[in-house]
Amino acid sequence: MPVTRPDRLLPKPAKFVFEPQPRPRKFLTVPNLMSIGRIFLLIPLFYALQKGSRENGNFWALVVMASALVSDMLDGMIARWFHVETDWGRVLDPLADKIWLGALAVFLALPTRENPLPVGFLLLSLTRDVLIVAGSYFVFRRKGLVVTSNYLGKVTMFVVALTLISYTVNWVPPVFEGFTPLTLVWTSSAFILLSGLQYLVRFFYYIRTTPLL
Repeated sequence: MPVTRPDRLLPKPAKFVFEPQPRPRKFLTVPNLMSIGRIFLLIPLFYALQKGSRENGNFWALVVMASALVSDMLDGMIARWFHVETDWGRVLDPLADKIWLGALAVFLALPTRENPLPVGFLLLSLTRDVLIVAGSYFVFRRKGLVVTSNYLGKVTMFVVALTLISYTVNWVPPVFEGFTPLTLVWTSSAFILLSGLQYLVRFFYYIRTTPLL
């Protein structure tokens, strides 16, 4: 019997039905290798960020970020198009994103930065990611389910990424007058709390309704 996901925090929960399906657990696939390779892109990213405004460091940092974003989009598309989706891929893809954003946030929060990322935001973001990884591992060990991100989680990752980009190059998105990087921090914090709460609801639901392995 399919397991439905209790997305009570979102409208029209029927759109967010989660039906775990058995997937092959093959590790060495092209999408999985792309997810792993995306993590290693942190090396040139940190090198460029250390340059900062010198030698076009911020520009090259954005180029590396764009490459990581393209990789993130392509690995999922390749997995679906060529039917090589695996349980490993469903874990590695969001894990690579969390490692990427977490490592970048730590670097941007260093006091040596001209405009460092607020430490409170860094701790909030890292705490959410650690709890999600720990909760997902617990559900997998107890129930055999791979908890994947949903639309709210993807939007949260996008807003957080936008916030980190703004602190990378002191860029302000031309959306509203008076919009600042700090405004993005508060917006991202709200999404982080909301998506974290939804993950908590899902974890408890799976644990209570799904039989043990």
